[in-house]
Amino acid sequence: MYEDNNNNYTYTANYSPVEPEPPKNGGRKAGKIAAFILAVVLVGGASGFGGAYLANSITAEQNDTSVTAEENGENRSEAIQTVTASPQNSNGKDDTSLGNLLNIDSANADSLTTEEIIQRATPSVVLITSRFNEAQGSGTGTGIVLSADGYIITNCHVIKTTYQTYQNSGNNNPFSFFGGGYESVTRTAEADEVTVTMSDGSEHKAEIIGSDENTDLALLKIDVDGLIPAVLGSSDDLKLGETAVTLGYPLGLGLSASEGIVSGLEKELSTELSNGGTATMTLIQTDASINPGNSGGPLLNKRGEVIGITSSKIAGTQVEGIGFAIPITDAMPILDDLMNKGYVSTPKIGITGTDITTAVKRYYNLPVNSGVLVVSVEADSCAEAAGIEEGDVIIAADGKEISGMNGLVAAKNKHKPGETMTVTLARNDGNIDIEIILDESAEENE
Repeated sequence: MYEDNNNNYTYTANYSPVEPEPPKNGGRKAGKIAAFILAVVLVGGASGFGGAYLANSITAEQNDTSVTAEENGENRSEAIQTVTASPQNSNGKDDTSLGNLLNIDSANADSLTTEEIIQRATPSVVLITSRFNEAQGSGTGTGIVLSADGYIITNCHVIKTTYQTYQNSGNNNPFSFFGGGYESVTRTAEADEVTVTMSDGSEHKAEIIGSDENTDLALLKIDVDGLIPAVLGSSDDLKLGETAVTLGYPLGLGLSASEGIVSGLEKELSTELSNGGTATMTLIQTDASINPGNSGGPLLNKRGEVIGITSSKIAGTQVEGIGFAIPITDAMPILDDLMNKGYVSTPKIGITGTDITTAVKRYYNLPVNSGVLVVSVEADSCAEAAGIEEGDVIIAADGKEISGMNGLVAAKNKHKPGETMTVTLARNDGNIDIEIILDESAEENE
């Protein structure tokens, strides 16, 4: 038995040979440059901040991924509500005392007591239980009621997990694992069954509408009307020292609350993705307790408004009293994409590139010490349309110098597909600014 991703597993080894999945196309070869560069990174669809394990260094190299799903053709933006609708509990029964709290005008409510904050938010905080048949395990997390008709916010890692299995390596070495040529591989599985338990104890099967590992966000839907949506605030105007309250279902102990303060703003952390890549998250730091099971729950301000979505995957593990939450203002465009498309629209430049190291600079006799060397340019991409060529060196993005791929991807992720991004190229005849109308990434995040 072991715990991972807030999930508990009883591991049973299965040594039946599993044929490896066929590799995906690697794109256009990079000729002479590719022969020298051992590893390149596709500047594709990472959406700006990741949602997996906290990396050891916040400057780790970053790979781009995105998610895709079949579009349902239905615009569901109207389901997102930022205020509560009626003073009813999830059974549709009137609750006068609760109604008084829910009908507080947030703009005029200077401050609630901690008890009032918890009482106000409790009907909108749910327990999520995920069952993974393939991974032979289950796990729990927390969710936030987004709309009266059953949309629920949670973390991606609450409804997805990674696990180890064995497959045929094609190596018949008699000294290999059991003499059969098997190797351990890491796979990602989505929950086969998700159950949402409301604060009144009622249980409902949930549909996964969409998820995005890069942002550690997921959207669920239960077939229930008359729910009490959480009151969403703004994370743009937070100040250090503000009240911060977490509410969720940590460690299997039932609904629990913790109070602290906003102890850090715009904290950039690199997180490791299940495909081996990394992405950068800009987060709210708090000293309110965030433990396994809290994931997907609300970080609340003194008015009982949701200002962040907590994640135990990115909580501080080296020291006590450091937890992180995804800012609600950053999360809403992601959730809107998941609701309307089932995937996240992410921008793409359409190049592969590598950081300029001392060895790269010497080999190509480059005039700069840092930046991104363009290894290849995708055919029919926005980079090709803008005139970027193999061998170009990108030294700045949107007017700010970049040291490597991390900086280029971070600049790209501040835009949406269709928006214009400016990159500065260092060429033999001098620097040149080029405007790129960013493509939408169509890659799958598996």
